[in-house]
Amino acid sequence: MARDIVIWPHKVLTTSTQPVTDFGPALEKLLEEMAESMAEAKGIGIAANQVGVPLRVAIVGREDGTSFEIVNPQILSKQGSIKLEEGCLSVPDVWKKCPRVEKVKVRYQDKTAQWHELEAEGRLAHVLQHEIDHLDGHVFVDHLSSVDRTLILERMRKLQKSLARQKDEAPPPEQKAKGSKRS
Repeated sequence: MARDIVIWPHKVLTTSTQPVTDFGPALEKLLEEMAESMAEAKGIGIAANQVGVPLRVAIVGREDGTSFEIVNPQILSKQGSIKLEEGCLSVPDVWKKCPRVEKVKVRYQDKTAQWHELEAEGRLAHVLQHEIDHLDGHVFVDHLSSVDRTLILERMRKLQKSLARQKDEAPPPEQKAKGSKRS
């Protein structure tokens, strides 16, 4: 079952996440729910804190449409610079050019606790940095000008109020039409 995606500036998005120490069924379930949330939102990456869980785990999408899980990731090295258009599931309908490094080397665990190292460049490096930023309590708008951040913050606060109103007006789940999905 997909989880709701948290909208910035929610506190869970601005706080560093905790390392994963339990690699059991709860992690597996969380990863499944994150994957469903990411697919539903048509995202190319998602961090656990974006679904309200302050754990150091994310799913990263590749350009070929496949994805992989990273647990307790660390960026070991950075090289070069690049500016690509970036968006975020927690900052819906906002796209801005964001400065990142062009190449990264990342160390991470998979869902079975095995360690891996990955060197990435271009779009994959960009997505890795974006998701690891989330796990460190940062959102891509933190890399933008203060004017852009202020305008985006205003939009997100309006969106949060609108979503809260919709939730208050929605009938209880048992009264919803059978088979209906959240929008």
